[in-house]
Amino acid sequence: MDKSRQDNGIARLNLIGPGRLGQTLALLWQRAGLVQLQAVCGRDAQRVAAACQRIGAGQPARIDLLPPAELTLIATPDAAIAEVAQQLTAAGTLRRGDIVLHCSGATASSVLAPVTAAGAVIASVHPLKSFADPLSAAASFAGTWCGGEGDRAALAVLQPLFEAAGGQWFALQAEHKLLYHAGAVLACNHLVALMDTALQCMAVAGLPRAAAWSALQPLVQGTLANIAAKGTVEALTGPAARGDLAILQAEQTLTEQLSPEVGAVYAALTAVALQLAQRQAEL
Repeated sequence: MDKSRQDNGIARLNLIGPGRLGQTLALLWQRAGLVQLQAVCGRDAQRVAAACQRIGAGQPARIDLLPPAELTLIATPDAAIAEVAQQLTAAGTLRRGDIVLHCSGATASSVLAPVTAAGAVIASVHPLKSFADPLSAAASFAGTWCGGEGDRAALAVLQPLFEAAGGQWFALQAEHKLLYHAGAVLACNHLVALMDTALQCMAVAGLPRAAAWSALQPLVQGTLANIAAKGTVEALTGPAARGDLAILQAEQTLTEQLSPEVGAVYAALTAVALQLAQRQAEL
């Protein structure tokens, strides 16, 4: 890759898929002088133009007319990555040693295999972060854990690139990515679903959602602090930790009456909590 950089030593970046994650990384790298964003392509012309304006660099482009670049980031939904890799290969602009990466947490870098026919090297790097908004995500990116797997030549360039943006690097195994991603989904996306389930219970009990969240937020934050300080086993409190099975069963009945989904969530998490309680008792 170094041999084909610009004269100023900065790698050129093509961004395919200017969503929140793609914009965040391009913004971080561009602002830090780590890359020169030159082309952005996507299905929505207005979104592409807005991304270029927000990042302050790059020009809208078609995938079949992309200029050569040392680094190409495919930041599309998972289902589109393979198709984009094929289109990128067919465009004929890839050169030996160019890096093509995606940032899916669930999909391995092998989905990019078509580009290796042109001599490109491939990788996937997943930042373990929720990207709600590019500007705020970029501002809070420092300390984000970034898991990478793929070709060594690609990772040798990408690891310092992500670390220079404030990321903490760790190695992922391609065969374990789905289970790794399931853990991330449980901790992030399903936490949102769990909070909504709790708010449903509170609302039926007479506490409006806004007030309920104000009441629950310190409880949630305190629980996370206890987990950080003690680990999950010692942080467990409540009826499962006390062995109060009558309370658990009564609440199970009420949550099932509220909705099958809420009842199923309560039952599944009660089973896990009881296992934690057993481990706690053995300490």
